[in-house]
Amino acid sequence: MHWFGETRDNYCPAWFDAMAQAFPERWRAMKGSEPSAVLLKRAPTPERVAVIISGGGSNGPFIPGFVGEGLADAAVVGPPYTAPSAYALYEAGKAIGGEKGVLLLYNNFMGDYLNNDMADELLRLDGYRVAQVLCCDDMGTAIGESRENRGGRIAIAYLIRIAARAAAEGKSLDEVAGLLRKAEARTSTLCVSVDPLDDRVTFGKGISDEPGFKTLEKATVAGAAEETVRLLVEDVKPRPGEKVHMLVNRLRLTSYSDSFVMAGYLNDALKRRCDAAQMRVGGYMQVTDTYGYTVTLLCADDEIAPYLAGEPTCGDGFLL
Repeated sequence: MHWFGETRDNYCPAWFDAMAQAFPERWRAMKGSEPSAVLLKRAPTPERVAVIISGGGSNGPFIPGFVGEGLADAAVVGPPYTAPSAYALYEAGKAIGGEKGVLLLYNNFMGDYLNNDMADELLRLDGYRVAQVLCCDDMGTAIGESRENRGGRIAIAYLIRIAARAAAEGKSLDEVAGLLRKAEARTSTLCVSVDPLDDRVTFGKGISDEPGFKTLEKATVAGAAEETVRLLVEDVKPRPGEKVHMLVNRLRLTSYSDSFVMAGYLNDALKRRCDAAQMRVGGYMQVTDTYGYTVTLLCADDEIAPYLAGEPTCGDGFLL
């Protein structure tokens, strides 16, 4: 990114401004939040709960690609791999928050938590109703510790869809937040990194390339898929009556075709173990220069399942 010159360390506002220029029917950028940036959906819906997602500026469609009708109302990002500022979150909340309140939805990282929590306090001081929901789905983090110590990964994509649909129904802030917390507790994500030169598969690498917790040598695609599903099912433990949804996310060096081949093996393995429902495949979060995948399971009961059913919502070139 050196050749971007003066925008090298502050490229997020320029990024969002260009997104709004390219798709003005979908997005608008909010000015004055540097070095963080705010992207809003084009058509405001002040009669609903306002859903704001946030995180560090990265290179995949996550986070701003998840803004739009049927998705989040706004995305707030910080400079590359840095939490957004509390003030930018506060300004976004003021811009779109109405009588129903503001929902702050983000992955569980310390900087994101601190700044969202500060924005929560600032918005409350101005009279807004606010709720926070953290996503803690990354099973490769905080192994042996309680779930609340895990980092977040990509299950937040499911939560965004649930939040948008529940808000569109007119549900209250507390009702939307309650649905998300219930769904979040039934998610698990596993990163599957592949070295195609020697067929080595590593499970559980972190979002900042922290080492994994298990390695398979000379693995086949079928064998890697089988072990991935086994580890996820063991972690999330589907309950009777739950439908298991799966999200297969290709990492940056993985080809379009390879992701679907892997998804087929994963789906077969999942169907052998539980009541598999819908599968989605795409490049939802591509923040690491790695060949491989993240695989997410969400176990949905009769209350959560309707929010994931029906026609898919279109994000930034993919379906959710």
